[in-house]
Amino acid sequence: MSHKNKLVTAKFIASAGQAEALFNVINACKHPSRNEEGNVYYDIYRNSEDSNIFLIHEEWKGEAAIEFHFEQPHFKQLVNNTKPFLQSDPEIQLVNLP
Repeated sequence: MSHKNKLVTAKFIASAGQAEALFNVINACKHPSRNEEGNVYYDIYRNSEDSNIFLIHEEWKGEAAIEFHFEQPHFKQLVNNTKPFLQSDPEIQLVNLP
């Protein structure tokens, strides 16, 4: 298991008319995620040219921290509760930091 920090980006695109509902679900995960011991940062951005596009930008203290995060109720709620508001599946990328 890697102890190197991990960068995660997750891109969410809202269906027409669902951007605010999607933002509310995504935003509900922000503070509990930031409070996790393994979190370095957890930020949410909204595209300035297309307000239906959101990006979550996160850094975690290794693989164990991400695995812990994936098991938390707020993360599971994010995954389940965003589905009705999405145009397509989220695009998620995981990067090992040096």
